[in-house]
Amino acid sequence: MKALDLGLTVKARIWQDKPLYFPGHSRPAFYPVEDERIETILDNAKVGSVSKREVMIEILVPLGARFLYGCLGAIFEPNDSGKLVLKVSIATELERQLNTSLASSLDIVRIGITEEYAPSVTDGARLKFQEPGVRDILGSGEIYFNLGAFGEISSSRAFFHDLAYAVIEVIVRDQGRSYNIKPPLKKVLEQS
Repeated sequence: MKALDLGLTVKARIWQDKPLYFPGHSRPAFYPVEDERIETILDNAKVGSVSKREVMIEILVPLGARFLYGCLGAIFEPNDSGKLVLKVSIATELERQLNTSLASSLDIVRIGITEEYAPSVTDGARLKFQEPGVRDILGSGEIYFNLGAFGEISSSRAFFHDLAYAVIEVIVRDQGRSYNIKPPLKKVLEQS
């Protein structure tokens, strides 16, 4: 895990290709799956240049009297199926509370991706996949969004959309050219 302190405002943590544990926890950020969304992004995919990758991003963005919080992670597993498949694991809204998140002192944070945020995760990832070369870099395999946390008052659909986009960006970043990153995550990810 790499902790980023970006001054008095934005704080973030990024996990890349290491065990995805929250600080102070002895078990991974995985959660029980209530439902799963599965979508084929690309048929006839060739083998890409990315080996197995694990990425999780947690971010807290103060915005005056309010703030945004979210944590989202994915695992990319290449295979020879000839398809690029996106899976989003959905948790209940009553998963275990996370007391070591960046927003713990401001909000009740729970582990998981809820039904409310799952479409935004899919849309954000799909937007990143539309950029030239991204699908080819990944190639045949499965991307599992099965890690995350949300704040009861600080999370939003738009923020989870941007987080999904950023997670895919980090997965493919070292494998090709530099890509554009959507605000408000741009500053954080440029420094990761």
